[in-house]
Order: sequence, then C-alpha cells, then structure tokens
Amino acid sequence: MDRKDDMDLESLKNMLSDVPDTDEFDLDSIIAEVSGQAPAKAAEPMPKAAAEPEKPVEPQPAPAAETKAEEPKTAPRNKKDKTAKKAAETAAAAEHESVEEVREARIAAREQKMAERERRTVQKIAERQARREAKLAEKEAAEQAAEQQEIVEEAAAEEASRKASISRKQARAARIAADQAEEEEDIKLVDPEAAMHAARRRSGILSFRSLLVLLLAAAAAYLSFAPSFEALPLPVVLDILQNPTIGIGALAALQILALLIGIDVFGNGFSSLLHGRPARGTLVSFAALASLLHCASLLVFPDQGGVAVPYTAVSILLLYAEMREARGRSLAQARSYRAVCEAEQPLAVYSHYDSEIDACNAVKCPLYDASSFLTEIERPDTVDRFSLIYTPIALALAIILSLVASFNCGEPVRFFWAFSAILSVSAPIGLLCAFGASYKNTASRLLRSGAAIAGARQANLLRGTEKVMLLENDLFPTGSIELEAIDNLGRITDEQILGCAAALTESAGLELGRVLTDTTKERFGITFTARDVHLVEGGVTGAVGTSRIVLGTAALMVKMGIPIESGHKGQINMYLVVDNALAGVLTMRYQTTKNTYKAMRLMRRMHMNAVLAVRDFNISPAMIEEEFDLRRGFADQPDPAGVDRLLNPNYAKGDAPAAILTREGAGPFMQVLRGADKLAGAVRSALTLGTFAGLLGMLIVFYLLYQNAADALPVMNILLYQLIWYIPVFIITQQTR
Repeated sequence: MDRKDDMDLESLKNMLSDVPDTDEFDLDSIIAEVSGQAPAKAAEPMPKAAAEPEKPVEPQPAPAAETKAEEPKTAPRNKKDKTAKKAAETAAAAEHESVEEVREARIAAREQKMAERERRTVQKIAERQARREAKLAEKEAAEQAAEQQEIVEEAAAEEASRKASISRKQARAARIAADQAEEEEDIKLVDPEAAMHAARRRSGILSFRSLLVLLLAAAAAYLSFAPSFEALPLPVVLDILQNPTIGIGALAALQILALLIGIDVFGNGFSSLLHGRPARGTLVSFAALASLLHCASLLVFPDQGGVAVPYTAVSILLLYAEMREARGRSLAQARSYRAVCEAEQPLAVYSHYDSEIDACNAVKCPLYDASSFLTEIERPDTVDRFSLIYTPIALALAIILSLVASFNCGEPVRFFWAFSAILSVSAPIGLLCAFGASYKNTASRLLRSGAAIAGARQANLLRGTEKVMLLENDLFPTGSIELEAIDNLGRITDEQILGCAAALTESAGLELGRVLTDTTKERFGITFTARDVHLVEGGVTGAVGTSRIVLGTAALMVKMGIPIESGHKGQINMYLVVDNALAGVLTMRYQTTKNTYKAMRLMRRMHMNAVLAVRDFNISPAMIEEEFDLRRGFADQPDPAGVDRLLNPNYAKGDAPAAILTREGAGPFMQVLRGADKLAGAVRSALTLGTFAGLLGMLIVFYLLYQNAADALPVMNILLYQLIWYIPVFIITQQTR
C-alpha cells in the first residue's frame, strides 16, 4: 500500500472498533497483519465470573504461564484474520474507489474547465472578429464619409468660388453705380442740339488758338537753339548768351503771350486743383509757372549756375498739347451730340451683367431715358479719374526732388531751375494727348456708321463684355429671307398651304410671318386667322378653322414620327402638318448680306461669342455657323424661356447706356463694339506709356540735377525726350481711325 493508504489506517481503525469486543477478534493482530508486521502475542482470555467463584490467587511459576499464554486457539484466530483481511480489502477497495472517484472528479472538472476555456476562447475570438469587422466597417464608413465630405467640400468650394466671382462682379457693378450716382450730382445737362453747337464752336476756337500757341512754341525753340548753332541767324540783341537780359525777357514775353491765348486751359489747371479734382492740365499750368519763375531767377541772380536758357519752349509746347487734347474731346462730343439729335428712336447699347449665365453681355435695348446718354457724355472719363491719382503724386514728387537737388548743391536759388526742369518732363505729350485724338477718331467713324459712344470709360465697359446678343434682324435683315418653292403633297391647295403657314408665323410674332404674309398677298392667296398658337422646340402649333396645324423643321417631324425627305444645301425646308398628316413642304432661303457677314467675321476676330435671342425656329447655332463660316461653338442659343427673358424690354433697365445706335442691323452694332475696343485699348496704352515716361524722366532729371550736370539738361534734350516718347502714342492713336 502507498503512503496515502497508511494515512487512512486511523479511519479504518475507527470503523473496525464497532465490532463486538470478544475473544474471537484481536484488533491489534489484524492491524499488525494488515500493516505487514508480526502478529502480537495473544492476550489470555478473561475467565467468566459466573462459571467460577473467586479464589485467592496463588503464585505459579512464570514459564508455565508463558507457555499457556502462547497456546491460543486456532479457529478463532483464522476467522479473525480473514475478517480483518476482508475488511482491509474492502476498505482498500473503497479507498481505491474513492480515489478513482476523486480522480474522475478532477478529470471531469479539468475537462469542464478546458471546455469552459475553449468556449471562452471561441467567444473571445468571435468577439475579436466582431470588433475587427466593426472597426473595418467603421473605417470604411469613415473613408466613405471622408470621400463624401471631400466631394461636398469641393462642390462647396466651387460654389463659393463661383459666388465669390459673382460677388466681385456685383461689387464692381455696385461700385460703378455708386460712382455714377455721386458724379451725377455735379453734372448739368443741356439741350443736345445746343451742346452740339457749343462743342463744335469751342473745338474750332481751340483749333485756331492752338495753332497760334504752336507758332509761339516754335519761336521760343528758335530763340533757345540759335545761340548754340552758328548756322541759325539770330540778332545779337536776342542772343541769350551775349545779351541774357533781353533774350530771357523775350522768352518770358512769348510764354506770357501763349498763356494769354490759352488762358482758359491755363486757368482750368489751377481751378481743378482748387476744387479737389486735379487734372493733367494742372501739371501744364505749374510747368508754365515754374518756367516764368526760372526766367525771373535768371534775371535776378545771373550767376547762379546751371542752364542759361529757361525751358520756355517746352512749357509752351505742353500748353499746345493740352489745348489739342481739349479740342479733340470737344469735337468728339459734338459728333456724339449730333448722333443724338439725328436719331428719332435710338437704340442704346448696354454692358449688362447677366447673373443667370454669369457673364457680361453686350445688348441692344430701347433707350429708356434720353437724358441718360447725355449724362454719360458729360461724365468724368477714364483719363480724368487717372489724373486724380497721377497729378498729385507727380506734383509732390517734383517739389521734393527739386528741394533735395537744390540744397544738395548748397544754392537754394537753384530750386526754380530744378523745379522747372522736373515739371517739364512730368507731363509727357503722350500723356496729355492720351484721349482726345482717339476719341475724336472713334466718334467720327461711328457717326458714319450710325452710332455714337459716350467716352473711354463706357468703351472700357463694352470691351469687357464676353457675349453679344443678336436678334433676328441683326442676322437676317429685311429682304434677306424669301420663299423658294412649295411642294404640295395633294391634301390641300398651294394657297391654303401658304396661308396656313403665314397665319401661324404671323400670330407667333416671327419675322418669318411677315415674309410669308407679304408673299401671300403678292400671290393673291387666302389669308387665315390662327388661334391657340404656341411656339415649341423646332416649330409652331395652332388651329386654323377646325384643323390642327403644325409647322416645323425636320427635327420636329422626326419627333412626331412623320417620314420626310432631306432638304437641299443652302435651303431650309418647313413642313406643314394638317391633322397629323403631312400636307406640304415650304422651301425658304436665308441669304447672308455683305454687311452682316463682315459683322460676324469681325465678331470672330474680336474673340466674342454670339447669343441668339431669336424665336425663328429655322435659325439655330449650327445654321449660323454654317452660313457665316464660323468656328464650331461660336453661337449659343438658350431655351424658349431664356429667349423670352433676353427679349424682355426691361432686360437691361437700370444700366447706364454706353453707346447709341441710329440704324438697325449687326453692322452698326459691331462697329460700336469694335470702336469701343480700339478706344479703350488706345487710351490704356497711352496712359501706360505716358506714366512710365513721366516718372522715368523725373528720376533721370533729378539724378542729373543732383550731380550738377547742367550740360546734360539743355532745352533741346528735354524737347527730344518729349517727342521721342510721343511717337508710340501717335502711332497708337492712328489705329483708331
């Protein structure tokens, strides 16, 4: 038996203690036998009390007692051993069974624990897989949401950009409207005919007086150059180098005489400055005043150094340029007033911003207010607004640079020389003549075409247009549409076919209706009255008598399921359907006129697109591009609702008119746009060149004055500088003729 069984002997002993205490069972012997030890000496059985009476104990010899005690009975001992052995076996079996049960219980518990662990593992794996799938689904949802958000943000950015672009255009329109409202307070309107005569008279007077000033400028230039050239004859009395007092006095006299001739121009320079609106003439007036001060300083301080000849010739030449500019502007305004007087019902040309298509359109609309165009003529122009910025800067810069140059030499009296030299180049001739000549040439050209433009500011608005709205009369004037033939299919007569087509188109208000009605009258045909007329895509429908009539193009017939034959090149077929049956075919011819063809080609060269505001179902972008040999995509045509919106008389109401038209057709319309483009471009280029020449010349003259290089600043060099920079402006001006 193992160690564990030894530990259970005590319990076995307690179990066997319930056996009756007789002489047949010896518990110690059984235990010794079970434990493998020698059996102990059996105890002598006790005598029964009832069988024998008590006797006194007598001593007996010890060996005999020991021998008697060592002779136990055989039968009881064997029975007790078997019983003990059986009991031990039973106890061992029970113990073994209990151990097995415990072991099985442990195994069962272990298996149950493993099963529970496996279940938990499977559950954890399932939960982990579920969490992983949830994370993947969440990640995919987040990615999809991010993509959707990105798409939404891109769309929002595009929408915001579009709205920002629109807002900038709207802000620009609001700013222009605000400036116009502010400027209109100082504008006084006059009768156009009286204004025309006054402007023409002023231009004639300025032309004559400017010629006199030019002669004085030439005389001053001769007196300035002759002392340096021996080939030029000059009396000694007038020689500035030999007789400076008389010579300088003669130049001052020429200067004063020129100012008296152009006293209005000279006075306007100071008047505009005092009223807070400095103009280009302000620099001319200050240049003339500085020249006179320089002459006086040379007479008072003859030994001051610097140049000996004042810049009188240059200042007189600048006065001449300013007078020619005023003359050209007056003449252009006279021609614009003349166009207003000659027009009975003029049309106005507007630069209208259409928020529906986000584009600026050049449109023709009725002149809502006759005085509005007169206001635009008298409104301050582009050069006037430019002068408000350039003139104060140039004048302040001239004063500062003159002070620096004169005090640098330690001779403050040289301020008049420096001031006159810098002002002589601060207002280049190209800057002074940037507008008048170009405006005069443009007004003269437009007057011959039956149009007039208000000025460079309005020309700049028209130049910024992207599309041109064209009407039916612009594309095909009266007489360019005619009936070629009638193909009768036998249901009704030719007169009835023509009469029904004329009734439908006339009731729809189409130019085509007038052509068909005139043709019906010429052929003494029958005229009908149409009712319930409706314009549809590709045709017109209505009722004539008891019949339902449809007149339309081949595309409309295809939609209706009516078989037709293709038309001929250069011809347009209209199909007449009576009660859902094809009755006849009208062949029309749309002829392109020479003026219209030139106008459309001119529009193409100007990179403008056309918007067809026409109700004639025969006119389409493809037809216009083919008839006028234009690129694909040149023309665009909105839906019928969009056409009605464009043809609304109040479409451009509220905009300031930029030009007026006294003739119909696309020719005068395109001449206005072309003239506006040339005028705006010429004025912008001239102002750019003049500004650059003025600022550069002031810096160059200041550097030479600072270096006390009087030999580099004679009158001839200043004149050459002015004339050289005027050459490109003159070439640009000639392009407006």
